[in-house]
Amino acid sequence: MKSKKIRLPDLVGKGYRDFWNFKGRYRVCKGSRGSKKSKTTALFFIYSMMKYPGANLLVVRKVYRTLKDSCFTDLKWAINRLKVNDYWSIKESPLEITYIPTGQKILFRGLN
Repeated sequence: MKSKKIRLPDLVGKGYRDFWNFKGRYRVCKGSRGSKKSKTTALFFIYSMMKYPGANLLVVRKVYRTLKDSCFTDLKWAINRLKVNDYWSIKESPLEITYIPTGQKILFRGLN
């Protein structure tokens, strides 16, 4: 797999430096509708999983069937935006995204 260089500030956009660089335990992303919260968060999680090989991600929503059109779609978008498609395996049944080099997983669950 060929190495690719990207510049994260160009992809993330303005206004999210504090969110991206925060080192505390809980990360809060505030903003109004259309402020790129979901997209920025998706970029952050894909980038972080690639950076930290011991990390996995569990995405939870109240109702499972709402995951595909929201969180799952945003994470697929982030993978495409970062141009790292070759490193990820995406399954839609059940919803699951795997980072191929390490086997890390993004799992999706509903509380219903």
